[in-house]
Amino acid sequence: MPARRVIVQGVSTYYLDEGEGPVVLLVHGNASSARDWWPFAESLATTNRVVAVSLPGYGETSPVGDLRPDRFVSFIAAFLDVLGIDSVMAVGHSYGGLLVAELALAHPERVTRLAMLDSAGLGRAVNPLLVAESFIPVPVAEVLITALLLPGGSVLRVLGGALQLQRPWRLPKSFWVRQLRLSHSRTFLQTSFDAVRIGVGLRGQRFDVHKRLGEIDVPALVIWGVSDQLFPVWQGVLAAKKLPHGRFGLIIAASHVSFIDSPAEVMNFLGPFLRDDLAVVEDAAPAQ
Repeated sequence: MPARRVIVQGVSTYYLDEGEGPVVLLVHGNASSARDWWPFAESLATTNRVVAVSLPGYGETSPVGDLRPDRFVSFIAAFLDVLGIDSVMAVGHSYGGLLVAELALAHPERVTRLAMLDSAGLGRAVNPLLVAESFIPVPVAEVLITALLLPGGSVLRVLGGALQLQRPWRLPKSFWVRQLRLSHSRTFLQTSFDAVRIGVGLRGQRFDVHKRLGEIDVPALVIWGVSDQLFPVWQGVLAAKKLPHGRFGLIIAASHVSFIDSPAEVMNFLGPFLRDDLAVVEDAAPAQ
């Protein structure tokens, strides 16, 4: 997919853009970038225009200092304005799932369909290791980040990321090359740490959109890896029930990064949701 750049709110922003048709916006999560959508986005681009944006501080986009959801949502909306895109089918993973839900709440006219993959922000429950990470003092975090930038340190970070995958051995070499490249960026590592420190506390997740899901009046799909180690699967089940037009997809052979772990299985849910006329499909479905 062609990689492009555009100035958004004064920041040179990296993004992927391919295909024609209704626009699908892909928003990555923490410790990730637009590049992680690459192979997955190519499949969607056969029927849609697919746009994947790198959030500030991740990948090749400079940080803006504020990592709270409302700041990122403002950035995403400005990004769409610069590209001249009025409305999108928004897909987000992990922290990106929270962001696309917040985008649908802040700009309901811009989101026609919503998909949240292993999403943050659907309850307070979170892996205790993230709670512990959020309490690491900043000076200690700086030392750890410096250690990861030393020769061999990037390999440790990539191995840590592999623990979020159920079947890492199935991934192509290009995926691991991208992960190693990001591991050499102090800005990327610092942003990833700061996002956990800001978004997680002693009581778990600080940013919770679950109580407002009833306000999102568009078709919505929640997808979850059954062995997600960061957020419990029951959060996704309850979120799908809370959404007025929600549905749920469970990926058996996947953990937290389900769209990388099992792209074909995720596409079995996401492809029809984004491509089909849902009203016609539901009308044609047999009565239960």
